[in-house]
Amino acid sequence: MMTVRKLSFAILSVVAVPAMLHAQAAPAGRGGEPPKNLQVLPKDMPRQQVVAVMNQFTAALGVNCAYCHAVDTTVAAQPGRPAALDQASDAKETKKVAREMLKMVMAINSTYLPATGRTTSERFKVNCETCHHGLNRPQSLRNALADAVEAKGADSATTLYKALRTKYYGGAAYDFGESSLNLAAQEIARLKDQRPAAIKLAQLNLEFYDKSTATYQTIANLNLAGGDTAAAVSAITKAIALQPNNQQLQQLLQRIQPKPPQH
Repeated sequence: MMTVRKLSFAILSVVAVPAMLHAQAAPAGRGGEPPKNLQVLPKDMPRQQVVAVMNQFTAALGVNCAYCHAVDTTVAAQPGRPAALDQASDAKETKKVAREMLKMVMAINSTYLPATGRTTSERFKVNCETCHHGLNRPQSLRNALADAVEAKGADSATTLYKALRTKYYGGAAYDFGESSLNLAAQEIARLKDQRPAAIKLAQLNLEFYDKSTATYQTIANLNLAGGDTAAAVSAITKAIALQPNNQQLQQLLQRIQPKPPQH
């Protein structure tokens, strides 16, 4: 039978949880009572261990207890203080989901990773941070922007990118590297009637990486796919100005540049 210590480490290996442990077994309630309604954790797990595990999850997911725990309606609210929570209640759906995801991650670390032949030391197991990086619902930047484009168009995706970059730049939640918007633009261009939005996002990348030849090449390729040769030539010409000795760019320009009329 798995020991409390081993199970605690397994729980710290959660990969995709909305407040994970918070959702499945919060810290002891009033008066330092032992945790109640533990269904995945050992029922006799000491309160201090439960609290320590939950602190790991809240840090990794950027949430607090109220994300999964319902308000305790039997406790009168106090001005200026957070509402008391009913740690044992299963009223919130996020708590129910969290239990299942906790089981999933424990299975990944105990069964599926060993089956691949990979090392299974604690350092190499998956955990909440592996996917969440401070987000309660982890999503790649590409998917977030594609959702925004489909919902409200290119302008909303531009606004979203700038907002996410302002909030999360320097962290691991999203990739704001030079290639990120280019890849997002290429993916969005595959959506029906969204090539103009894709071009706009690629052009946005030049605000942050103004010497990115890869971005100019992405813009050129997107315009070529849309039949705008003049815009493609303009983008490649700018890329060549940054890298005059780039033979690949030179060859691309020769291939797409309109031939002068012959007399």
